[in-house]
Amino acid sequence: METSQQRLVVQVARFFPEGVFYKRTAEKVIALTIDDLPTPNEIDDASSRMILDAIATHNQSIKNSSDHVHATFFIISGHLSNRDTLLNDIVGQGHEIGNHGTADETAAMLESESFNTQFKAAHRRITQQITATPHPPLRWYRPGRGLYKKAMLSTLQQMPDYVPRFALASMLPVDTFKPTHDAAFTAWYVSQHFFPGSILVLHGGSLERCQQTAKALPSILSELHQQGYKVVTLSELWDKERWTQER
Repeated sequence: METSQQRLVVQVARFFPEGVFYKRTAEKVIALTIDDLPTPNEIDDASSRMILDAIATHNQSIKNSSDHVHATFFIISGHLSNRDTLLNDIVGQGHEIGNHGTADETAAMLESESFNTQFKAAHRRITQQITATPHPPLRWYRPGRGLYKKAMLSTLQQMPDYVPRFALASMLPVDTFKPTHDAAFTAWYVSQHFFPGSILVLHGGSLERCQQTAKALPSILSELHQQGYKVVTLSELWDKERWTQER
């Protein structure tokens, strides 16, 4: 039976066919995505590693490795330093990396040429810092603030490995706003968006946001496991079965 949130997401997706809000599937599988990593100007990416450690700790508590959680981390290339090893560690732990642009900004406000330049610059910078081999190609772009213009699609279509749709989510995130930036509230709020094929989004990008996400994740992941959900990367969700046009 569809939840009210699921019905709402299905309706919204019909008006924005360029975006991926969810995956229609009968299986209890959910994609976990984390935005805005790493925290800029931070030694050793310590705050971002709090999020990685929270997932790793959960996975250690799960006996069956096929039930381990894997997430998609959307990286802002301007937050990277030349000494970063974070991306290799993300890939090494079985997670996926996505493109979140060069800066924490609303890409939809850029002129088409500027967006094209910045998108490709972010792609190059992120790709160059993933030295672990083998590693999967970048397939996903999530626009800042979840906003896009249809003209931006032409840039994605020029990149053969990218899915030519914008990686959105099944929920409006509230963990970046001070009044609702609380781990317990975040865990509760995210739990209201559990349904087969949903796409969850949490945030890093600052010490405070990483701390709150790392605190919220144990509760979120435990609840998903108890409800019988498998938590996967966006690509795993997308590839699980053929995307249908019925939405």
